[in-house]
Amino acid sequence: MSLCEWYANRTVLLTGVTSELGRAVLEKILRSLPDIKVYVILRPRNGLTKEDRLKKIFASPGYERLRQEVPGAISRVQAFEGNLLYEGLGLSAADKASLREVTVAFHAGGPHDVVLEYCQELPKLRCVAVASSIFKHRGQITESLQNEAVPKIPVALVRFPFIGPAHKQPMPGFVEILRGPTALMVGAGYAFGKAELQAEVIPVDMAVNTMIAAAWEVGTSNAAEPVVYNATTIDCTWKDLVKKSRRASWIFPYPTFGIRGMTYIVPLYWILVLLLEWLPSVLCDTVLSLCGRKQRIVAEYDRVRNALRSLKSISWRSWPAERKRVYQLQSRLMEKEREMFPVTAVIDIEAYILCVAAATRKYCVNEDNFKVIKIVRTLLLLIPVIFVVAYVVFLNHTNAVR
Repeated sequence: MSLCEWYANRTVLLTGVTSELGRAVLEKILRSLPDIKVYVILRPRNGLTKEDRLKKIFASPGYERLRQEVPGAISRVQAFEGNLLYEGLGLSAADKASLREVTVAFHAGGPHDVVLEYCQELPKLRCVAVASSIFKHRGQITESLQNEAVPKIPVALVRFPFIGPAHKQPMPGFVEILRGPTALMVGAGYAFGKAELQAEVIPVDMAVNTMIAAAWEVGTSNAAEPVVYNATTIDCTWKDLVKKSRRASWIFPYPTFGIRGMTYIVPLYWILVLLLEWLPSVLCDTVLSLCGRKQRIVAEYDRVRNALRSLKSISWRSWPAERKRVYQLQSRLMEKEREMFPVTAVIDIEAYILCVAAATRKYCVNEDNFKVIKIVRTLLLLIPVIFVVAYVVFLNHTNAVR
């Protein structure tokens, strides 16, 4: 049975919907699988009810394509109040009764122990797909459980590297949150790591496709025990990401004094960061303060540093992983579905980064910061010119006096 046929008219439970991956899973399901009803679990937060939080997700930029192509998609989503850290997910008895119709579950973020424990109570469940991190493991990362507490039920345990900007869907390069891989791609700051190693990054749309396809494969195979999938990467090195970002950094510069590059030499790393990124940022904010303007560049520097910090513990070593199963999964999909739900792809890295830089500029950048940086950089370029002109005038004046 094909993927689309298997998912037709199913009721799906999605937990972790507020995570980056969770939002992308919901958007993809609603846009590409029109016969599915989705239940999500949300808790009230910051004065917002579960319905308010769901509407906020639907109003986000990542749902722009969905709003255009499937305007009434939100009617297929029902939110239940709960908490993923509580026993029974903190659901009421009435809500638990409604959820008994669930046949497929996706857990897209946070601890999965309580979620899997609750899923054992769903009488019609065919499969639950769980997102995990490949960075929890050491040595050779096999396609089997490695000290992971997972019950013996139909589980597709999908281990992901860093989840990066979208490759193609919902739009090429789409990104809403500045994380480590994105900051490196757009040249927002210098990174720590071994540049010659494999870039452990997967585009978010390929991560979503892997979860959806893995759940289908486990569900149709009637597996009684967990099946592990190690998701693919974009198949290039960190050095490739830096090198092929040159054009993107020129066309869509990021509003910091960040420099492109990566090194694992600690003294060199800190010298470059402090002298070429932190110091110019402090000087720029000092000038803004003297002019009575809001200081903003150091805050942007801190934002980039916080994003790149997540790379430091990952990019200094390799993460050898067995990936036969995910390639077999790609081959099992029908030709049309391989286009709709690709779990592997040959990516033009330079074109990908260009799209990422454009999306970052649109969705992650404060234009006021860009204007300030542009003015300061122009002034910094003019200073040597002014110095040379002044020196030439001085020499001419000295010669005329003689």
